[in-house]
Amino acid sequence: MFLNSAQTMICATVSIRSAPDSRATAVGRTSGMGRSGAVFGPWPGGRLPAAGHGDRGFTAFAVAGLSSMVFIGLAALGGAKQAPGSDTPRGLLTAH
Repeated sequence: MFLNSAQTMICATVSIRSAPDSRATAVGRTSGMGRSGAVFGPWPGGRLPAAGHGDRGFTAFAVAGLSSMVFIGLAALGGAKQAPGSDTPRGLLTAH
């Protein structure tokens, strides 16, 4: 349940933070990276315990999680994009 929600929220965040002319490309690339992880992830997850290195499997996935945390933090520090000629950060559209 949470993984499906996370993928949906990532796509929503990318679409909000992308320029309108490249929004579809950005969402497609993001989905592609997520799908490649879903395809590749089980391979080391099965190979390491099969070779008797279960503790290394935990370390490998912990390193992947920590690197993801660093990249998400760097993206958050980048701040919201600003529209040209605007003093307010670009974000969700609100009704007035």
